[in-house]
Amino acid sequence: MGDDSVFIVGFDILPSQSSRSKASPKFSCAILCNGAVLNEYPQLSQRDLLDLVREMRPMYLATDNIFEIVPDSKSIFGLLSRMPAETKFVQVTGVPPNQVPLKVLARRYKLQSGGRLTPLDSAKIAAQLAHLGVGHRLECFGEQTEIRVTRGRKTGSGGQSANRYRRRLHSEIQQATRFIESQLKDAEIEYDTDIRDSDFGYESARLVAYAPLPAVRGLVESKRGSDFNVFVSPVRKRVEFVPLEPQPIPSELRPQYFVLGIDPGTTAALCLVSLDGRVSFLTSRKGLTRADIIRLVYQHGMPVIVATDVTPVPHLVKKIAGTINIGIFTPERPIPVADKQELARQFSRETQIRNAHERDALTAAIYAYRSVLPRLEQIDLKVREEQLVVDRNHLKALVIRGMTINEALASLVKEEPETVEVTTEQPSREEGLTQAHFDALTEKNETLEAENRMLTEQNDDLKRLTEYLKFRESELQQSLDIVSRDNYWRVKRDREIGKKESALRQAVAEADRLRTQVLDLTKRVELFRGVRRLEMRGDTIAVKTIPHFTREGIQAYNNKVGLKSGDIVLFEDASGGGPHTATMLIDREIKAVIVDTPLSHLSEEELVKALIPVIDAKEVELQRIEEFSFISRKKFEKVFQAFTKEVREKARKKGEDDLVEAVERYKRQIER
Repeated sequence: MGDDSVFIVGFDILPSQSSRSKASPKFSCAILCNGAVLNEYPQLSQRDLLDLVREMRPMYLATDNIFEIVPDSKSIFGLLSRMPAETKFVQVTGVPPNQVPLKVLARRYKLQSGGRLTPLDSAKIAAQLAHLGVGHRLECFGEQTEIRVTRGRKTGSGGQSANRYRRRLHSEIQQATRFIESQLKDAEIEYDTDIRDSDFGYESARLVAYAPLPAVRGLVESKRGSDFNVFVSPVRKRVEFVPLEPQPIPSELRPQYFVLGIDPGTTAALCLVSLDGRVSFLTSRKGLTRADIIRLVYQHGMPVIVATDVTPVPHLVKKIAGTINIGIFTPERPIPVADKQELARQFSRETQIRNAHERDALTAAIYAYRSVLPRLEQIDLKVREEQLVVDRNHLKALVIRGMTINEALASLVKEEPETVEVTTEQPSREEGLTQAHFDALTEKNETLEAENRMLTEQNDDLKRLTEYLKFRESELQQSLDIVSRDNYWRVKRDREIGKKESALRQAVAEADRLRTQVLDLTKRVELFRGVRRLEMRGDTIAVKTIPHFTREGIQAYNNKVGLKSGDIVLFEDASGGGPHTATMLIDREIKAVIVDTPLSHLSEEELVKALIPVIDAKEVELQRIEEFSFISRKKFEKVFQAFTKEVREKARKKGEDDLVEAVERYKRQIER
């Protein structure tokens, strides 16, 4: 057999067998080569059948019912993944549920004269029908691969190194994503990205490569690590039935043209607005790829412009516009959320807007439609005034895509189907005119004249009706203009009232906030005045407040405010320092130290040796006002005098003890 041989494998399930049973079903199988039966297998297991398909690598694997080999539609993907890429799975009886029985097809194509079909006969007929181009193949759309780069562990709440670890983790995810992008670019594989940014890089990334899984796996490997993971998996496919022979499109069907609005993201939304301003389709789904969006759009018609509500243009919108080969609309300035909500409210009667993504897609489409509306109205006026007989929507689509009106009209005229003159064949010889023939022609002529008169009268009636309808149209248009103007001013008035009410509410809220702030400041001023009066009378002493009893804290406060001899210092947190820290205060000749928390024993001894008392804040009636601190002068002087007296007493006792010890030493020396 030559290389041009075309193999087709047909199969049919045996009686009492089922794909839903636990036991593997059995099949009859026939192999065709260029239309001739090459081999027959009365009984094969499912495993043997698939081994045969992988070995033969036929063009078609044909059957009358695909659910004879798979239990449900979800199992189709597993079956197709086990078949060669060049083998197409064909159901010859048509698309479910509108299937034609195999016996009817066999009689229609003269493959079986009659009688009961055995499984082997059914297998042969299925293969022969596929060879004749009868049936539909299962085609898997979206040969795409998803690549996800995610963190390997949660950052969570940590210690001082948490931010450093998060920065390193997000940086590594960004580097891995850029490496994958470079690999795809070098292999000339198109892809879309969905990235979650962070201050340090990427939190996560999702790439959809428009290539099958084997091609991508040769470039990017799945990885599980302690810091980040890379997952490579095929995008969930969508199975459709495609006829083996292309079906001709009826000439009377004309495509619908739309303005396409897109809001890309993890949850993408798209909106189709017809060229007469109606919302024809609005939806949002999670995980929509570029191919999914294009397929959804083409199911409804042809887009003439793609729109987005943000600038710069998102990467996905650019890719879709380039694939469909249409222009992109972007607003001149960012659209406020209030305008989007107002637009959604206007269109909420005719379509359901379920979330903010659909609202943004609708906003993009409507703004794009309004930008081309003057040209569309110009086309309607030209067609109406010149009474042109053209496909108006097609004309508008050509103009939106960049043609002038005259160029678009010229192209539509060229596309008009040519008229074919059909000439009747002249008789080879003339027949003689008889009286009967003459009478018949006279009667036919009278009948045609009567029909002509009737059609002329009907034509006159239709003309009068047309004139009347034009008159009514002008009247209704005037009424509509009046109502539209009234509604316009009413809507504008209500909108202005709403804006003023909103501004008034904001002003009232701001006034309340300022009033509360004035009361707080008044209380603070009164408190400061009271303290100032006490200080002027000499009842209070201002102390300098240092947050922490550390060398750094003391040095920072000295640089910022300054410490001088005779100052009284308050430490809010007295823990942490030692004798060296106390030395800094001794060197600056501090008068006293006030603490709110316990001071270390060594530090306190060092300060006391230098005649600097360490006083508890409760003993001197400490008061705090904002960042300022005050103590009672009377209490402080009392404590300070007691400290001074105690120090002197200790010094006196120490002097007596030293004298007694000296006398004892002298006596011991004499006795020797």
